[in-house]
Parts: sequence; structure tokens; C-alpha cells
Amino acid sequence: MRRNLTLVEIKLGSDVSREFIKSLRGHADGLLHEYVLGSVQSFYKLGSFDTATGVASVKAMRMVFNKGLGVLGRNRCCWLIGEVETCRVWFGYGMVLAMEDGNESIEFEGEELPEGVMKVSHEAKLKELLRNLTSVEIKLCSDVSKEFIKLLRGHAGGEMLREYVKTSCKCSELLQAWKLRQGKPGLSYVLSLISAILSHPDGICKSNDMEGIAISRVLDKFARLIIEEKLGDVYRELNSKEAKCQNAALLLLASIVRRGSGLASDVAKSFDFKLPIFLKFAEYKRKKIETKRKHSTRRSFVGFAMSFLEVGKPGLLRWVLQQKEMYFGVLRGLGNDDNETVVYVLSTLRDRILVPESLVSPGLRSVLFGSVTLDQLISLSGREDSEVAAELAHSVMVIACTDPSNGLMPDLNRHPTPLRGNPKRLLGVMKKLKATQIDYHRDLLLAIVKGKPSFGSAYMDEFPYNLEDHASPTW
Repeated sequence: MRRNLTLVEIKLGSDVSREFIKSLRGHADGLLHEYVLGSVQSFYKLGSFDTATGVASVKAMRMVFNKGLGVLGRNRCCWLIGEVETCRVWFGYGMVLAMEDGNESIEFEGEELPEGVMKVSHEAKLKELLRNLTSVEIKLCSDVSKEFIKLLRGHAGGEMLREYVKTSCKCSELLQAWKLRQGKPGLSYVLSLISAILSHPDGICKSNDMEGIAISRVLDKFARLIIEEKLGDVYRELNSKEAKCQNAALLLLASIVRRGSGLASDVAKSFDFKLPIFLKFAEYKRKKIETKRKHSTRRSFVGFAMSFLEVGKPGLLRWVLQQKEMYFGVLRGLGNDDNETVVYVLSTLRDRILVPESLVSPGLRSVLFGSVTLDQLISLSGREDSEVAAELAHSVMVIACTDPSNGLMPDLNRHPTPLRGNPKRLLGVMKKLKATQIDYHRDLLLAIVKGKPSFGSAYMDEFPYNLEDHASPTW
């Protein structure tokens, strides 16, 4: 038998499967009638997921399924059997095949499969995935992790997640897989899977969904266990020399933070932001075979840093923004980031920090917008390859440079505490703007002068353009 025809393999007892498939190639109507009308236990015996009994290809199982539909028809099957569970198992396995095969699919005309079919498919699939996840074979663990993540991100991912949490309220299989890979190659696959589970939207608390609340509590408890007992393993992955391991660890931490302010605070208090290697994750790495700069861990680093801001709890924001070097690492590299990352970072800053609700002090906000960061934003607002990124950079610049609450624009008349701002830094921004070439730069220059006209006078004293017309003899 050929292996790996698809992502999922249906394990059948070798002797039974050979005889059954051989019969199907002949006159199999009677056999199929007997087969479909058999008990659920008989089907499970034939379709056993016991790897020790041998492997039959999915193609063979598809033939079984299609032949069954041709002989009996879906409605007739339900009518003849009279046992919903038997029918669910039959069509459930067909759905597993339909979902997982990349080239062919099984479709029912005119009506959708019943909910029970999907339920059995998820149960069967979970049984296989969870067993293989704890395999000692690293390749099998890797394949299962990737497949599980793919299913979670699919249209039925929410149902798959709920089914798992219901059957394993302590996530024991994930902990077992973690323990098996602890200190060994392959832990990154487990961390990536856990990250996908913890970040799934159906696993995050929704106040009007009692089932969702129960699932969220289970996952929150699991996430807290990782913070309290597994950070040492996470540090080992971060200190490894493989970007794959480092990314998996950073993504896991970000997925925990995004679950809510409580867990985000726990991570902020427990995580060692002073790890010698930590800030290096913000850097770009140049591949030898490429002249183009390309990041490896930067995207994951940015996601982890910004996840604290996404949560948006004022007390947490004021505390975590004191990790200045982490956010310097994010903002100073924006000019080299892709448009998607730029939009993500700047929109988070605009919506979570540069608003009154954040309660972040003007002094702390001004630290974020140092000279290097402002230079990056000036460059981004002139970016021609993405109007969205350029417009957002301009919007953030206008807010940061004209609203005294952000620590740059002075407001000496404010009571009870006047704001001195940072005139020197603002004037430096004005002098770097290409107001005659880029519309956004011109608009920003005018906005700053409108906010405080004295900046117009200071700007003219150091006017960066030469107005002398040497071609005119009367100038």
C-alpha cells in the first residue's frame, strides 16, 4: 500500500480491507446492503484506527464510500438503517475523505450533510491527530501539528476546537506532547499548535455564549499553567539558534497575551525582557543568496510586543511601555517592514495609545516618538508602493506632532500642569519634510504651524530651501 496519498490515512485491518475492496470490484450490491445495515461496532472494527493492523489508502476508502452512495442513495440509507448513529458513522468517514483530499471531493447534490456527520468526522479526526501528536517520530509529530493547525484555520475550525476541549478539559494530550519533546528537537511543532489553539477566536470568551465561556476558561487555565510552569522551556527555545524555534516561542507568548488583560499582565510580570538575545529578534537578517533584506524573527517579535498594546488595559499599557527597548526595536525597523506590518503597528498605536482612554502620560508617549522613529514615519508617509501605509503614517504623525497630549507639541496654557513638549524635536521633523515634493509632508508642516504659529517663524529662520534666483540680474 502507498502511504501519504493525502494528509489523512484511513487505517484498516489489512486482511479485512483487502477482501472487502476486492469484493467491491465485483458485484458488491448485496455486500454493501449488509455492510450499511451492520452495527456501528462492525464499522468501527473495519475502520479501526489501530496502526498496528496495517494501512489502506484513502483512495480505497473513497471507493467504498462512493459505491455505497451509488447503491443505496443517501436518503434510502437513512430510511433503511433507522439508526442515526450508524448513518452518521458512514457519512462521517466520507466527510473526512472529502475534507482532506486536495484533488478530489465528495459532494451531495441539493442538501448539506447533517450536523451529526461533521461531529463524527471531528471525533474520528481528533482521535487520529491526538494519538499521532504524541508519537516519538518527529516527522509524524510535525505533519500532525501542521495538519491540526490547517484544520483549525478552516471553516470547521471552531467546531474542531470545541470538540477537543470537551473531550480533553485539561489539554492533557498537548501537555503529554510537550513533555515528550521537552529539551529535544520538535518542541516548536507543539508550541505552534498550542499557539493556534489559544489564538482561535472561538476559544476566547464571549459574554453571550455560555459554551464559549466554558471553553475559554479551560484554555485560560491551560495558558496560565504554561506561564507558571513552562517558561523555562520557552526560554530554551528562544535561546536556540533556530529561527523556527524562536518564532514558535514568540507566537505562543503573543497568543497567551491576546487572550485578555489578566493573562497579559501575568506574562508582563513573569517574562524576562532582559534576556540577552531578546532584542536581537527585532533585527533583520540578510540571507547569503539574496541582496534583499529579509527578516526571520522580526515579525514574531513585533507581534509579541504589540500584543500587549492590543489588549489595551490602561494599567498594563503604562507598565509595559516602560520596556522602552522592546518598542524601540519595533518602531526603528518600520521603514524596512512590509506594508502589512506597518499598517498593523501604526493602527495599533493610533487606536490603543494615542487616545485619551489609554491614560498614558505625555512624557511616556513622547518617548515612543523619538527622532529615529519620527524619521521612519517621515519616510513611510512618502512611500509610493502603498497608499494605505503612507496615509496611516501621515495620520499618526499629525496626531503625534499636533496634539500636546502626545508630548511633542507644547501647551504652556494647560491647567493644572503646563506641557512643555519637545520643540527641538518637532523643528527637526519640520526641516526633514519634503514639503515641495510630497503632499503628506506639506500637510503635516502646515498642521504643525497651525497648532503653534511660532514654529512657522522658527522654521523660516532655518528655511531649508534656496530662494535665490541666480538667473535674474535684479534679484
